[in-house]
Amino acid sequence: MGIIFPHKAKVIKVSYINHNVIFFQITKPWKFDFKIGQAVDLSIDKPGYELAVAPFTLTNVPTDDHLEFVIKVHENADALTQGIAKLRPNDMVQLSYAWDSYSYKGSGTFIAAGTGITPFLPIFRNMKNNGIDIKQEHRLIYANQTKNDVLYYNKLKHLFSTKLSVILSRTKSKSFPFGKIDKDYLLNLVESTDQNFYVCGPKQFEEDIKTHLITIGVKQDYIQTGYKF
Repeated sequence: MGIIFPHKAKVIKVSYINHNVIFFQITKPWKFDFKIGQAVDLSIDKPGYELAVAPFTLTNVPTDDHLEFVIKVHENADALTQGIAKLRPNDMVQLSYAWDSYSYKGSGTFIAAGTGITPFLPIFRNMKNNGIDIKQEHRLIYANQTKNDVLYYNKLKHLFSTKLSVILSRTKSKSFPFGKIDKDYLLNLVESTDQNFYVCGPKQFEEDIKTHLITIGVKQDYIQTGYKF
């Protein structure tokens, strides 16, 4: 017997954004409510996926009549994300109630790695919809392995202008600097430690960034991560 979910939804669209990340759109279940920055546990409503469940952040805003996700497809053939990538319109998925992942607490610096950008996308969209000039009081530091891994670069550049900093760690590019986010890198970009810091990526990435931020003088209460450690 599998997990019992409170909601079911139909697949609307599955499309690749790059070589291993998909845009996933489903119908919005009746009476399904969520807030910006929340996530759900999701599974495929097909035999063989009864115990295959994973958390995904909602990347659209609550006023939309559908739900959207940006999902990294893992190489493991048995991974749930492989199954999601193969879904077609009208296939069914199951999802939990929405639960808190990130909460926007005011101006500050967003630091993301790869698909760690996803919880921040609805925050950016909501600010834009409300007429907020994001680049005035926000900065985005975005780490990726290669140039092809950078998601929504043109949109992010439009929103943040010179306040967008992309860094690559695996391959070099004329477009972006090469290296990793460390204490010195943050010292060069962070104008004030008295601000909010939103950090999202693999667990080790979040732990490292949190350590670097505390080292340069940021109070722990100002740092928000996806992993609550």
